[in-house]
Order: sequence, then C-alpha cells, then structure tokens
Amino acid sequence: MTASILNIEQISLAFGGVKALTDVSFSVKKGSVFSIIGPNGAGKTSMLNCISGRYRPNSGKIIFDGKNVTDLRPNDRADLGMGRTFQNLALFGHMSVLDNIMVGRHHLLKNNWLTGPLYWVSGAQKEELAHRRKVEEI
Repeated sequence: MTASILNIEQISLAFGGVKALTDVSFSVKKGSVFSIIGPNGAGKTSMLNCISGRYRPNSGKIIFDGKNVTDLRPNDRADLGMGRTFQNLALFGHMSVLDNIMVGRHHLLKNNWLTGPLYWVSGAQKEELAHRRKVEEI
C-alpha cells in the first residue's frame, strides 16, 4: 500500500458568513494522479489556495509528507516541494524555456541582494551553475 503524500483533515474556510469549505478531508497517495472536480462555487480554488498557503483555513490540518504545513507561508511550502500553478501561464516571452524555469527556481537560491553583487566571490556563480545544471536535466 502506497503512503499518502498529502492529507487534508477537516478543512473549513469561511469568508464572513459564506462557508467556502466545511470539514473537507481527503488524502493523496504518493505517485498518484488526483483531481478536485465540481461545479463553479464548489470550493475547488479555495481548497487549492488553502493547500498552497495563499489562504489559511479556519480549522483543520494540511499534512504534506508527514509534516503539518497548515501554518507555513507559501514560500516555506515551496521549500518543501509544494507548488502551485495557475491557468494563465505567465511566461516571459523574451526569455528561453531554460531561463523561464530558472525564474521558477529563484526561491531555492541562497545568495541574495547583498551577497549577489559579489558574484565571483560569494559563491553565487557556483550556485547559479548548479541550478542551471538541474534545469538542463529537467
């Protein structure tokens, strides 16, 4: 039996008096394909926003790979391997596919605005080359 990578436990979310989600629970097995379907207004996007960290549920838990991520920010979830895409892809048309993927990996870079200008000294060049190799594998 395959272990679950994602467990949603009794998630509830309300906007004022409007209940978007009420005690929703499900699990996603590692390596499986899983979908959330339903009519407009059923709460699909609200659930995805809770999973990605854009919304914080009023109650319940989101467990990813055995870790409770309910209170983590979206960028901290991304560090764990959780990501979200939108229907309207915002690619940079003037950039190559490789460069667009590099932009998507920016949250993994350790150098910042302070150490980055010291490109040759701070290790930023080596870090960028390592990320570029990973993107080329992709």
